[in-house]
Amino acid sequence: MPAAANRLVVGAAQFGQQYGRSGKPAPTDAAVEAILRLAADLGCAAIDTARAYGGSEAAIGRARRADAGAELPIVTKIRPLTEADERSGVAAAVAESLAESLEQLGAERVDTVLLHRAADLARCGAAAGEALQAACEAGLIARWGVSVADPAEFVRALTAAGLGYVQLPFNLVDRRWLTAEVQNAVSARPEVVIVARSAFLQGILLDPGAGLWPAGAEPAASTVSAALTALASETDRSRAGLCLGYVLAQPWIDAVVVGVRSAQQLAEVAAACAEAPLTAEECEWLESAIPPGSRKLVNPALWPERAREAS
Repeated sequence: MPAAANRLVVGAAQFGQQYGRSGKPAPTDAAVEAILRLAADLGCAAIDTARAYGGSEAAIGRARRADAGAELPIVTKIRPLTEADERSGVAAAVAESLAESLEQLGAERVDTVLLHRAADLARCGAAAGEALQAACEAGLIARWGVSVADPAEFVRALTAAGLGYVQLPFNLVDRRWLTAEVQNAVSARPEVVIVARSAFLQGILLDPGAGLWPAGAEPAASTVSAALTALASETDRSRAGLCLGYVLAQPWIDAVVVGVRSAQQLAEVAAACAEAPLTAEECEWLESAIPPGSRKLVNPALWPERAREAS
């Protein structure tokens, strides 16, 4: 089993729907079964899905019924909550979404359920957390949490009573999370599991070519490419291994979620995880060679359309 596979969460956003803006079709049921069987064999930490991921939960459910990956812990997300849910009742909306997830997944319970957006926790306040805590007490889930997009959301989320899990974007150019404010908030909640996504920054860190790099983003693609090439040569690591190795070297990161579309891709990601983590000295070298990314780089919502499509 590749080392560090138990810190790898298999991202399933592309199961059951076209993959992002690329238009790639969803993996077949046979491909999903192969992915989940390999994930179980590797000892991966979990499979990550959501109500909002099209047919992802249903595809996982079909694979589980075919005895593929049924032992894998599941992380799913409540559908994004709306103002109508606030008016009609947050608890009912959360319960309904969770019931739909369990039915689609073919599971009596799941390990972790997240609010899909930090805005749902901020707007719905204690009601959302209380509804998920009630699901914990009913034995439907083991813990609940939230997916966040920026450090301010993260710090606010860590003040929520009962919170047990946070998913956030983090990679070797996104240093927003390394501030004293954020790290102090993390230290105050050591029981919360923290899982990083976007380790490859939608793929552009694996090949920082000028054609994919967002216009106006800093540092330049050439700076990042040169640093990764140099460190890869020095350490005999792949670029994927450097990206994952930097994320997994952070003592406050428990696991990393990476989306895959085939068992071959999962095997490649697991092999890259086997190169991780970087040493403290390698992290320092990388941080000195690559300046922190600007907002135009670390936030894909600010990318020009062409860069998002290419990635």
